[in-house]
Amino acid sequence: MDTQPLRIDIWSDVVCPWCWIGKHRLRAALAQLDRPVEFHWHAFQLDPESDEQPVPLREAYERKFGGRERTEQILAQTQATGRAEGLPFDFDRGQVRVNTLKAHRLIWLAGQEGDADAVGEALFRAHFAQGRNLADTQTLIDAGAAGGLSEARVRALLGSDEGLAQVNAQIGQAQALGIRAVPTFLIDGRVAVQGGQSPDVFLGAIAQADAAAVASSQSAADCGPDGCAV
Repeated sequence: MDTQPLRIDIWSDVVCPWCWIGKHRLRAALAQLDRPVEFHWHAFQLDPESDEQPVPLREAYERKFGGRERTEQILAQTQATGRAEGLPFDFDRGQVRVNTLKAHRLIWLAGQEGDADAVGEALFRAHFAQGRNLADTQTLIDAGAAGGLSEARVRALLGSDEGLAQVNAQIGQAQALGIRAVPTFLIDGRVAVQGGQSPDVFLGAIAQADAAAVASSQSAADCGPDGCAV
């Protein structure tokens, strides 16, 4: 058993269905391993031009994907895939498109003072299973509570610009790394996995990252004060 925590950096957006699916497939992979894991959540916005005025999700999708028929096909396929993973997707709950910047700031705060993973899970569930507005104050308060944040602390965050610079820096880091789609998982800073891949793909990526770490350690061990052996 490796006692060193496995670091996993995750870029995602809370309105991305494959981010929720991918997260649970990653969890299924990790359940097969006996080692500690350290998650680091990073912001990404699929629709940064959106504002806090809610737009029905189906309406937004019809404009994006070219009509009702294609939209219904996408939603049905995504819902079926999510439910097969045990996730309660329900696209008949009146989902809306809104800007997710406040939600990302809440996840950032939870990373400092609570449980970011729990807050992210609550936000996914609020959107995909309950159809709640992710820019709504009460929705954010409830999600914050899932991660150990008090109502007063969440209100203080939302009433200020706290976390805005840090979230924007996370979004900028994704751009600098060439991340153009989510979810993106970076295993031990060495191997990237994009999309909601199967548990086997995640296990393969973890094994690849472990092998790279061993090779790097061995290479360093071949170096002495006068140079490095070939």
